[in-house]
Amino acid sequence: MSFGSNLERFRKSKKISQSALGTSIGITQQMISSYEKDLSSPNIDVLIKLSDFFNVSIDTLVGHHAKTSDFHSSTSRFLTYFTGLTELDREKCILIIQTILTDRNLKLDKKRKRSQPL
Repeated sequence: MSFGSNLERFRKSKKISQSALGTSIGITQQMISSYEKDLSSPNIDVLIKLSDFFNVSIDTLVGHHAKTSDFHSSTSRFLTYFTGLTELDREKCILIIQTILTDRNLKLDKKRKRSQPL
């Protein structure tokens, strides 16, 4: 995804207007619109403000994923997908992971109880 589409996605996930976002970080609504349309790119100071505002890394904001020699590992793929999610979707993923771990622990506990001598 492009920086502009990422910015728009993060902004909409926070349910904030272009004008309100611009005011929050000290730039105009027109600049936010220009970024979202990929007509211009922010300088590093604006990127830092946007990153802080949305609580995401600059890499995530601009859609950059460092190339790793082991991209096909499940950990690398998970991190790539996870960093591209909105905060709400990240929380959903965490809940799913917690459910998987709880289920696994319950199964292990049952297995241990069955294998214990009476």
